[in-house]
Amino acid sequence: MGKLRKARRGTDPGAGLRALRLEQLLREELNSILDGELADERFDGVRVSLVELSRDAARARIWYCMTTTHDAIRVNETEQAFERAASFLRARLCDALPVKRMPELTFRHDPAARVEPSLADDETSH
Repeated sequence: MGKLRKARRGTDPGAGLRALRLEQLLREELNSILDGELADERFDGVRVSLVELSRDAARARIWYCMTTTHDAIRVNETEQAFERAASFLRARLCDALPVKRMPELTFRHDPAARVEPSLADDETSH
């Protein structure tokens, strides 16, 4: 007889769905914060495209894209802005989302995702 295989995200079959839902909530809330609460111009045209949680939900990798130019200088400036704002963003997420422990946030530029400016405007108007 073969060994029993455990689910990827633990033994609870609902754990994967909870993690996916939390990833979606984090993405939506971060985009909301980027739209209305940050005055730093380095975040203009920046959208969170994907959130990846670690198995234990202790870390979240935040992938972002830009509606403006993708030159190396702009990407570097945006990454530095995210590093400076990480503790503020994490605190705002703690206030907004009902989770026991907020994951540590790391930010990465997503060169494959490109959002057209008109699509970003349409998404925020809903």
